[in-house]
Amino acid sequence: MNVPSRPRYLLDINIVLDYLMQRQPWYPLAKGLFVAESQEKAELFISANTVATIHFLIRKRDSRKKALAKIEILLQRLRLADVTAAVIARALRMGLDDLEDGIQAGAAIEAGIPVLVTRNLKDFGRIEDLQVHPPEIALAALTITGPAPRR
Repeated sequence: MNVPSRPRYLLDINIVLDYLMQRQPWYPLAKGLFVAESQEKAELFISANTVATIHFLIRKRDSRKKALAKIEILLQRLRLADVTAAVIARALRMGLDDLEDGIQAGAAIEAGIPVLVTRNLKDFGRIEDLQVHPPEIALAALTITGPAPRR
């Protein structure tokens, strides 16, 4: 029996921080994506460079120990999209205002991840070979078309 592959999403840093820091009013949508991952309805990624930025931002609010614990949880739940020289070259060619956004988009494209999920749609503009969706659209797609959890 052929099991359909799960949708693959690269999460922008804002979605991950919404979840880890329970930022309102966005936390429920971010949590929904993580729940979908735990139910094997989606495969979630972050770009490898995002880990250090997430740690830095969480560390500003929490202790080093808490920040590292959150990073460990994150790395157990999400897969990393590599950041290579090809990813950085692609990011530079995109011409986005924020290089970090370009690196995330480039990492998604190079890893064959078709969708980047973000609350900041305007920051990504139109990127060839990548769909950019807000979390509510990503969740709706999982509700409608997501495969059932494997038993």
